Amino acid sequence: MVKALNPASVEMFRQVLGKTLGFVGYTIQYGCIAHCAFEYIGEFVVCSGPSMEPTIVNHDIVFNERMSRHLCKIEKGDIVIAKSPFDPHMNICKRVVGLEGDKVCTGAPSDLFKTHTYVPKGHVWLEGDNLTNSSDSRNYGPIPYALIRGRVCLKLWPPHSFGTLSESPTKRIIKNQNNSD
Repeated sequence: MVKALNPASVEMFRQVLGKTLGFVGYTIQYGCIAHCAFEYIGEFVVCSGPSMEPTIVNHDIVFNERMSRHLCKIEKGDIVIAKSPFDPHMNICKRVVGLEGDKVCTGAPSDLFKTHTYVPKGHVWLEGDNLTNSSDSRNYGPIPYALIRGRVCLKLWPPHSFGTLSESPTKRIIKNQNNSD
């Protein structure tokens, strides 16, 4: 024997189903907007590790904008967030010291004999500001430009150091490039 549904129950079911589907729709829309904002505009990043000291210290929060990367506007001296060349699940924060075609010093500043290399096409040379405690391009070589996630443009936390980031304390960036030996 089959019982007929009460019209009031059917109407209540329709209302609940409509509200549930409306909520799911709004959640998907806002999720897509958030994804696009974080992927194409920028994101907040909590930095860890000593490689960028004194410019960025452990637990500093920075804003990483993504527009420069997409417009190919990354320059020497910029601090970038990039995918690690060894672990795609990990990001690294380093300073751009050389762009494609640049001649860069591959050794430590204290080395008696300096060694140099050229950054190949489509790559960048990254170094941490804390040269004595940084795993960077001096260890793993130039990285592909495609691994760059964005450019760090602003330090947000702690409040006393809010603002744009300072120039490299290492003075290893040569703005006017002369490729002659």
